[in-house]
Amino acid sequence: MDIKRDVHHQIERYKDWKIEASKSGIDGISKNNSDILIEYVFDMEQGLNVPRGSKKGGRSLQRLNSLRSRIAFIMRILENSGIKDIRKASEQDLMRLFNDMRKGVLKTKSGEAYKSVADYVKVLKAFWHWHMTKNRKAGIQVPDICEDLDTSREKGRFVYLTKDQLERMLPYFTEDEQVVLMFVFDTLIRSPTELLSMKVKDIYQKNGEAYFNIPAEISKTIGRQGNFLYCGEAVIKYIERKKLRPEDYLFSFSYTAFNDKMQAVAKQLFGDKLSHPRGEIYSKITLYDLRHSGACHLRQLAQKSGKISLDSIRQRGAWVDLTMLNYYTEFLGLTGEIRKEDLMVEEDKSKLEKDIDELKKKYESSVKMLNELNSFMKRQIKEGFPIR
Repeated sequence: MDIKRDVHHQIERYKDWKIEASKSGIDGISKNNSDILIEYVFDMEQGLNVPRGSKKGGRSLQRLNSLRSRIAFIMRILENSGIKDIRKASEQDLMRLFNDMRKGVLKTKSGEAYKSVADYVKVLKAFWHWHMTKNRKAGIQVPDICEDLDTSREKGRFVYLTKDQLERMLPYFTEDEQVVLMFVFDTLIRSPTELLSMKVKDIYQKNGEAYFNIPAEISKTIGRQGNFLYCGEAVIKYIERKKLRPEDYLFSFSYTAFNDKMQAVAKQLFGDKLSHPRGEIYSKITLYDLRHSGACHLRQLAQKSGKISLDSIRQRGAWVDLTMLNYYTEFLGLTGEIRKEDLMVEEDKSKLEKDIDELKKKYESSVKMLNELNSFMKRQIKEGFPIR
């Protein structure tokens, strides 16, 4: 069975935190908050007191690390407002906190506004619903103060590269690095976790064409398969050149260093400006942006050719619905214009083709008949028979 590669050292991080938290609590928050947070995270590790309607079973280490760090952050903000126990917070307190995050009143350590406020809201909701469930089992009713919190996700900004721009960047990278860049753009794979969890055995050939398989075990959403459009031959040669075995990981490199190099090259080539009116500046590019850019590229091809289904792009990108593709459509400014000639369905095309074939046969039959008549007349003249 394929196992997702621990790219971000989730196992080590969680084990270290668990040992420290069990020994001396969580640093930087009150004892009340520390105790309830530890209890919550340990319950989620075991799958205990899971709220109704939520997925049953223990949470992944990646999820546990996200829960503990984000809830601790929320607790610290509330403590700065005088609320030393999150269980004493009101609906108004939470509304104010998340509105301040969205408006930029609260900023990150680097001085920027938070871009994923919805993620913090969802994490707090999960915590509070666990708190409600645990108390309900003890016969205590706790009101849902998270019911009206806004979980809508802000439309993300990303560095947009066209295929031509990506090809302009390639000469600045090694041969192996070029394979990585094109691989992400081509397959729409998520970086770094899915990308660095791919194994050589997940690349195969069929009918002379190269294919990739992204197993469900390493995917954030769903597993998927597909054919390479641009870099299949390069990937096969890369595997041969590196003498990789089936169980070897396909790629091994420092994700941070790779992104640093991408940012330097992009800034040098395209300047420190916006990549798109709705996009990010070039100097912020990462490998993940190539997933977005590759999806935009396919979306444009689908618009132009009319032969690529949006569902096939959705499946390739492992999105559970068309929400992201709708966003790319809006991002690119594509219209709903449809050429009338594109309305010709396959049945009409087949009927037209059959009519053309029939006419062609009749034409060929007529030509054959005329040729035979012409040959007959020539023979008659040659043999001296009068033609009447």
